[in-house]
Amino acid sequence: MPHEATTPGDATSGSAFVARWIAASLGTSPLTDADRHTVRAGLASLHEGLGLHWHGNVVWVRSPQELTRALADAPALMRGAYLAAGGRSRPLARAGRFGRALSQGTMVTGYAFIAAMLAFFPSYYAGSLVDAAGGHRLAPGGLFAVSVLVTVLTGLFAAAVLTRSAVNSARRVYAPIGEDLDQRLRPVLSHGRPGASDAGVPVRRAVSGLWNERLLEHAWSEGTTVRGFHRDGALHDRWAAGAAGQAALREAGLSTLNRRNQAVLAGLLDVRKALVWVPYSWVTVVLEPPVQMHTETAGEGLRLHRDDGPALVWPDGQVEFYLHGVRIPAELAGREPTVRELHAERNSEVRRVLIEREGWSHYITRAGLRLIGAAPDPGNPGRELRLYRTPPRVFDSDRLLLMTNGSPDRTGTLRHYAELVPGELDDPIEAAAWQYGVPAEVYRELARRT
Repeated sequence: MPHEATTPGDATSGSAFVARWIAASLGTSPLTDADRHTVRAGLASLHEGLGLHWHGNVVWVRSPQELTRALADAPALMRGAYLAAGGRSRPLARAGRFGRALSQGTMVTGYAFIAAMLAFFPSYYAGSLVDAAGGHRLAPGGLFAVSVLVTVLTGLFAAAVLTRSAVNSARRVYAPIGEDLDQRLRPVLSHGRPGASDAGVPVRRAVSGLWNERLLEHAWSEGTTVRGFHRDGALHDRWAAGAAGQAALREAGLSTLNRRNQAVLAGLLDVRKALVWVPYSWVTVVLEPPVQMHTETAGEGLRLHRDDGPALVWPDGQVEFYLHGVRIPAELAGREPTVRELHAERNSEVRRVLIEREGWSHYITRAGLRLIGAAPDPGNPGRELRLYRTPPRVFDSDRLLLMTNGSPDRTGTLRHYAELVPGELDDPIEAAAWQYGVPAEVYRELARRT
């Protein structure tokens, strides 16, 4: 029987490819020196294939905390590579830079002097007119002193503005290039429009939500947007195409990328050994993968989660705690928070997952919430709806409706869950009807909620 080429949409080969790809996306193997060499080579191929200058300056970090510090100090990390490029570190080149700096300083001083002189005469004559209109005269020395003061202030202001402009012009040499790289990369990854057979779609659904722009907080930007990339796409856009779709086409022998774009794809595949990378004009900061990663399935995707310990452990020993995709402060992880701690937590998502971990009924009892009303649940026969008043200035509403799941969970337990409802509702059935978006009369006639 002749061999038939498989396509990414094939039920067997496609699912197998996606499973292998996702497994690699969740990989936690520590990077070796050989891996770092591969990542560096991949970054070079990626930059050069997209027509961007490759500086060869890679800074490796082992945790998000190290990443934050490195990104905040990006200009210092770039300075050496910039000066070394093209022999700029040689004494003669340094003298040239000193000459250019002296020239810029002279220009700033000259323009500031001109601005000051232009301010002197108008301020002197304006002062004379105001003096005459007021019916009393300043001594000539006093008027002159006022004019000199205005002149000096104008000169200083002009010098500050011009100096700031010159400094910004110099610092733009160190600008982030992620936005430019992203715009150049997107046409490569979307080439051929594989559509429904795109293996990247299930990959994005599964893992693209694990990492986001929180990793770029406090990054040095100098007014330019900082963009970063992870193994399966862009930190700023979880639905941006990653390399999976084109990689699947190449593996099936169906790729239509030209030679240059094939090099770009190969570079992306090499960079996948790292977790996150953030490109600047003269440095790329690379975050190594964690040594432990714990996730759970939520719908079609995965999210970080672990009940009994940190969900992420980084190579430098830093740990992060997550419950159902929500990052939890370390001081609240692994124990039952006090009611005071729960009410002091400003992040409503953190408060919610902590309460759900201990159970809404348990929290309501501990917090002493006042019951407003209770009634049999028409949509869930044999169960009860309970409406409570919430503590002031803790939740977004002062009404909380406690309900019971219509069917047991995997352990066979019927669990309680709660939702905030408008504060003007005092009838639990009306509150449940509002929750389901139906009139109260309709909800009262329901046979069973599904």
